[in-house]
Amino acid sequence: MSIITTVVQVNDKNTRTVNTQKGEKQVISTPIIKDSTGKWVYASAFINFRVENGDILTISGRIEQKEDGQYLNNNFAFPTVERLYKPKGTGTNSQPSKDIPEIGDEIEINDDDLPF
Repeated sequence: MSIITTVVQVNDKNTRTVNTQKGEKQVISTPIIKDSTGKWVYASAFINFRVENGDILTISGRIEQKEDGQYLNNNFAFPTVERLYKPKGTGTNSQPSKDIPEIGDEIEINDDDLPF
């Protein structure tokens, strides 16, 4: 059994709200691996806290695959979902930031931007 860990930025395309017996929950879908044809395989996970567009999450867990008619659905089984970064502001930006630093770039981080 292997554990897959991925990082994903929340946007309108990869997040939806579903009704469960315990009330409304948010579900996020994220690409996890490319298949033999080069297409991305996606997996979904429930989020136990409120997220907004622009939030960056880490999702880690085991993937379970279930057949639903002609489709195979991949879900994280008992995932660990944590907020890695919550941007300041309203959270209405659904596009990834264009100024994401490249590997080796120096970035300046203010103490106010840290979650701890």
